Amino acid sequence: MNIAPAILDAYPDLNSAQRDIVAHTEGPLLVVAGPGSGKTYCIVLRALNLLLLGKAPPAEVVLCTFTEKAAFEMRDRIAAAARILRYTGDLSELRVSTIHGLCNRILTQQRHRTTLGNGFETLDDLTQLLFILEHFEEIVGPEDGAGLYCGRWKTRWSAIESLRAYFDKITEELVAPARLAASADPFLCALARAYVAYEQALAVANRTDFAHLQSHVHALLAGPDSLPTLAGTVRYLLVDEYQDTNYVQEQLLLRLAGAAGNLCVVGDEDQSLYRFRGATVRNILEFPQRFTACRVIHLTTNYRSHRDIVARYDRWMASADWSNPGGTPFRFGKTITPDPAAEHPEYPAVIAVWGRGERDEAERFADLVAFLKSNSVIEDYSQVALLLRSVRDEHSGRYIAALREHGIPAFCPRARAYFENTEIRLLVACFAVIFGWHGGGAW
Repeated sequence: MNIAPAILDAYPDLNSAQRDIVAHTEGPLLVVAGPGSGKTYCIVLRALNLLLLGKAPPAEVVLCTFTEKAAFEMRDRIAAAARILRYTGDLSELRVSTIHGLCNRILTQQRHRTTLGNGFETLDDLTQLLFILEHFEEIVGPEDGAGLYCGRWKTRWSAIESLRAYFDKITEELVAPARLAASADPFLCALARAYVAYEQALAVANRTDFAHLQSHVHALLAGPDSLPTLAGTVRYLLVDEYQDTNYVQEQLLLRLAGAAGNLCVVGDEDQSLYRFRGATVRNILEFPQRFTACRVIHLTTNYRSHRDIVARYDRWMASADWSNPGGTPFRFGKTITPDPAAEHPEYPAVIAVWGRGERDEAERFADLVAFLKSNSVIEDYSQVALLLRSVRDEHSGRYIAALREHGIPAFCPRARAYFENTEIRLLVACFAVIFGWHGGGAW
């Protein structure tokens, strides 16, 4: 097996599938990793195995994940494992970041090949909305009752939020505005004009947004004046949470991997949660079709959860029909199993709580939490997490109220709307005093 002896000595607990992942050194690899199966553990050890075997220097290994927090955690885990393995190379050259972070680094180095000027600014979610607001007239056009704004949305802000979503989708899906403009649908034609105006406003202001950050890099890699030297600096590319990537991310990752195809993607189609942010589960489902020879390894042992939780999850997922007569199935065939070596206490790990109404259900949940604490099943209330489809007050308020009535502290900082928070209300009041406006008129 092609694994550095230091890893085999330091990590003898690797199961057979995990060893296969660490040992894979050439060609594309898809890792279908169930929950609690040690996927990040495998990515870290695979990266270090490549370094220990001399397959590439740190500067030619890139690791990407979904959030900055996850990237920082992965970087720290690599550093900790490197100390255990006594690796002496310069890990400061190893690139560990989000895909957005990687694109920003590439654009900073290759800015002269783009239309971006020196010191370009990347808009985040909030500043992107404010930018559209600032340039609303030139992007949308006059509010004449028949235009994009008044003809589709009731308020200016709702138009801005909706337009931002459309603009991001057009960019992330690499849709050509000319195709929209050629549509017989008047709305699509108006949307195309607004998108072109938005891009022109970004260029004049020397700004970009997260979606365009990626499309700029994709253009660098896909254009006639491509960057073979850039792709050549990436010998091995490892991507975590691949089920949360969008189309433009898939395309630029494939191009960065280059002809060598040393692209390893890790994810779980069962955990694809970010469609509302442009992610498409098709990327991971169709990944084996992108290469003529792609190895697929399944991590199906859950080391985190009680066996009853694992069994209930697996039965529930298997109860649905995931076949797709028209193409690729909507789920990889897999059976999740608990850790066979773990000791699972005998207690009801899966229970159901329901009531006669929303308030009664919240009361029963609070009673359960109080019971767990008073009977020392949990040591602290922080060991209980309640997952809801939204934390806004209309969904979480009744649970928070029921918990507080039982004297149970609840932490849900985003339950209230932004401007309903005490700190924000006080800050707005300070601005009202500073600018001389209060009570409907100037002082």
